[in-house]
Amino acid sequence: MADQQANEDAGIASDTKILGTQSVKKQQVKKPVFKDSSEAAKFAARIADEKKAQYIKILDVGPRLVITDYFVIIGAANTRLTSRIAEDIETGMKKNGIYPIHTEGKNEGNWILLDYDDFVVHIFTEEYRLYYDLERLWRDSKIIRIKAGSRQDEKKDTDIEIVEDN
Repeated sequence: MADQQANEDAGIASDTKILGTQSVKKQQVKKPVFKDSSEAAKFAARIADEKKAQYIKILDVGPRLVITDYFVIIGAANTRLTSRIAEDIETGMKKNGIYPIHTEGKNEGNWILLDYDDFVVHIFTEEYRLYYDLERLWRDSKIIRIKAGSRQDEKKDTDIEIVEDN
């Protein structure tokens, strides 16, 4: 029973079939609920917004970069908050059947990278975000902006608008 609960928590559905004297478990991985990677990137941005990130921007780097479609750039006040945001994004994604293929920087917390293949989440402290300035490096990319003040509007979902910036 504990194994079944652990599998369900990890996003794996389990069916048990009894065949003679052996019991065989068949595991199925949950399919993602997002129709495309932009929806998943926006979901990560919403989680960061709920956790009071100071800065959130999504860059559409797909036309210029072969390895991923979106960069989600998040700025937070300190390393404790960057770690918390990363943890909550990972938990939220796992609940939707999406797992990172690579993570980096969790121990230090100044720049945490969560690579989900189709989109990459960069969580910086403000000092590191301003120093590395990924937005400048990818300034030819379209920007998907998070409307300011969405947390204060007592809305559960963050309003996201696509802005054609070049």
